[in-house]
Amino acid sequence: MLQRDVVSDEQIVSVYKSQTFPTTGYGIAHNLKPELQEQIQEAFFTFDWKGSELEEEFSKSGEAQFIPITFKEHWEVIRKIDDANGVEYNCR
Repeated sequence: MLQRDVVSDEQIVSVYKSQTFPTTGYGIAHNLKPELQEQIQEAFFTFDWKGSELEEEFSKSGEAQFIPITFKEHWEVIRKIDDANGVEYNCR
C-alpha cells in the first residue's frame, strides 16, 4: 500500500507481523485426468510474467511467479490466526 501511495508511512502502526504466506492460491479439481492436471500446472509454472499486469502488481513484493503450495504447509499461519480469533468457516 505504501508503494502504491494508498497510505503514507506516518499512517501505519504495526501491532503484529506474521510470517509470510501466499496471498492467493489456485487449485486443480481432484477428478480431472492426471494428464490434464499436469497440463494446467505446466501452464501456471511456465507463464511468462514479463510485461503483464500480474508482473506489475506482484513484482513489487518480489512475488512475480507462480509457485507450488500446500494448504497444510503454506497456510498454517492463517489457520493459527483464525484459531486465535475464533474464526469459523461455514463450508457446505
